[in-house]
Amino acid sequence: MRSWLPVLRDRRRYIAFEVEAEGRVGRGEVVGEIRAAQASLFGDDGAAKNRLRVVSFDGRFGLVRCSHTRTEEVRALLATVQSIGGTRAAIRVRGISGTIKAGTEKYIPQSILQPDENKRRVDLGPVSGSVARVIGREIDLCPDDRKMTEGSGTRYVGLTSFDLCGEDIDADGTSDGL
Repeated sequence: MRSWLPVLRDRRRYIAFEVEAEGRVGRGEVVGEIRAAQASLFGDDGAAKNRLRVVSFDGRFGLVRCSHTRTEEVRALLATVQSIGGTRAAIRVRGISGTIKAGTEKYIPQSILQPDENKRRVDLGPVSGSVARVIGREIDLCPDDRKMTEGSGTRYVGLTSFDLCGEDIDADGTSDGL
């Protein structure tokens, strides 16, 4: 299916949230509870205007997509959830963003962005840290010195294989050779 031009697309916002529950809750239970709360709070007409969709949920943190004009209503909706699947729970909004990537990077803590001994490491003098992910020749690095990313709105430093030392074109300076 062909995508629409940007001027014709509906504007969206992504709301990052955290579920605090007494027990484990699944994605289906969270989606069902959010839909039930939306139907009881806004009815069919309001639910249609919200254009609500749960994009992701990992057991504790999640991301909800909604219409850009209805963010306050969706925040109120998430605050009304008191139980999920019979377990006492609360949904806390962590932040709102315009893209999935920004919402995930800013508001949802990710284990891949935390230094770990089992992760691949890069040590290049001024830049050192653990490799968060590799996409082609692009490398996202979680730096050991947190001051490097201060004020940037992200938790990692972007490198390319050309930035890293190495004789071979595929060498990238890591201890295990990526």
